[in-house]
Amino acid sequence: MSGTGAVGAMRTPEPVLRALSGAEGALLCAHVGPDGDTLGAALALGAALEALGKRVALTCADPVPEAYAFLPGSEKFSVPDALAGARFDLAVAVDVASEDRLGAARRLFCAAPRRAVIDHHGTNGRFGDVNWIRPEAAATGMLIQACVRDLGAPLTPEMADCLYVAIATDTGNFSFANTGAGALRAAAELAEAGANPYRLTERVYRTRSRAGVELLGRALATLQLFAGGRAALMALTARDFAETGATDDMAEGIVNYAGEIAGVGVAATAREHGGEVKCSLRAREPYDVAALAKRLGGGGHTLAAGCSLPPPMEGAIRVLRREMEETLRRPPA
Repeated sequence: MSGTGAVGAMRTPEPVLRALSGAEGALLCAHVGPDGDTLGAALALGAALEALGKRVALTCADPVPEAYAFLPGSEKFSVPDALAGARFDLAVAVDVASEDRLGAARRLFCAAPRRAVIDHHGTNGRFGDVNWIRPEAAATGMLIQACVRDLGAPLTPEMADCLYVAIATDTGNFSFANTGAGALRAAAELAEAGANPYRLTERVYRTRSRAGVELLGRALATLQLFAGGRAALMALTARDFAETGATDDMAEGIVNYAGEIAGVGVAATAREHGGEVKCSLRAREPYDVAALAKRLGGGGHTLAAGCSLPPPMEGAIRVLRREMEETLRRPPA
């Protein structure tokens, strides 16, 4: 994914624009294990629709992580059960690569008479009635930034904050391979609209709880290198979370420490959560962890993806190691 698509060059497809403009009540759905992109993009779209007089609700199967609770409007997210019986004429999956990634919000999404998907994952199966999938976009936040413009809604400083975080987090604070001129232009536009890059970077990248630091230490203590030093893997057990007091969202980004080791082409973390083993995957070019994740029922991007495996941890690690070694053996496309 090049990430070179500029917001200015993007135009919201007419079917998506008509669905958003014509809706009286819209339900915006984030994916499970929400990150900065799904949250920031959904919040900005919700604010734009509300500015146009629409009735809006936001839902996610999992709570908003502490790291993103500062985003304007984050308190508006509801668990799916809280919206039981509510009626919406449109449901929008924002940054959701597959129906399964909706978790408990899936039934609400499927119950809506009209469904839209706005996403940038190349593995997206286009599960909406209308779909806007742009894998070349560095973040779904860039698509929503174009949506806001095409809807004719004002781009407020609060919306700019949400969209900046969406793009920054999916580009590793503008350091990943998907950081192209388009992402940088989008960020500049958001800064002009009132987003504060220094303040947002401090909140997202330079602030970590003590529990989060202790969890990082536990992960680093399990680091194993294999495949001639070209693969790196770390593991976190339920006990690690219980003893440190850390929550699952605090594991976000830990995989990058393994991926930064010189010579490593594919990196992963495996963590026990909710009766399954969740795996975060990273790669350096020319390797493809999206294909690895897809083989295991997950998805994502070429250089950053994820999947879930059944317990126990030992069995999941065996599967993960096998697939990582297979990825390293596959010739680059």
